[in-house]
Amino acid sequence: MGWSAAAGFVWIVLVSIVALMPFPQHKPYALAMLLLFPVLLVLIALDYGLPWAVLFFLGALSIYRYPALYYLRVLRRRMRRGGE
Repeated sequence: MGWSAAAGFVWIVLVSIVALMPFPQHKPYALAMLLLFPVLLVLIALDYGLPWAVLFFLGALSIYRYPALYYLRVLRRRMRRGGE
């Protein structure tokens, strides 16, 4: 197992631990983990290819589902306003 896969595994474990913290306390940690995500995604894609990067993305999406849904709704609203 390469170091990017190990880092991705550690990231998923740490994000899960952060998710167990009370909401006001986990905000800065969750933001830090979210900022590390694109870097890990690119490293995994470079080391293992696109299919593994997509799997990592889907795993992270299941963890960050509420922020993802929020930004999806914002994007939909903006697209509807732009089409009017």
